[in-house]
Amino acid sequence: MRTGSDLLHQVRPEDFTWYLRQVPNWIGNKEYMIELEGIDGCVSFGETIREAKKGLYESLHLWLKRYGEEALPVVQSDGAQLIHLLPEMTDVEVRYINEELQKLI
Repeated sequence: MRTGSDLLHQVRPEDFTWYLRQVPNWIGNKEYMIELEGIDGCVSFGETIREAKKGLYESLHLWLKRYGEEALPVVQSDGAQLIHLLPEMTDVEVRYINEELQKLI
């Protein structure tokens, strides 16, 4: 079986569909969030799209290390990549997330 670091050289974030969204950060500014479709928890944030994209490599590596390649969804093989541009997170969504986080404390 290949390890997460071996597989990371063969599987790239660009092999999956992305969901790109601008979200508020903890200090009241906005940042970009990119999630990989079908890979729950594989997400990256950055002040720029470039920074968020860069973080996806580490996120995917950590995900593979935890769950293994067997848990990966089917990789796109046609060379085309989909990027869904989602609307900016609303204040209602932010309040909901904060309320749910408060319940965990």
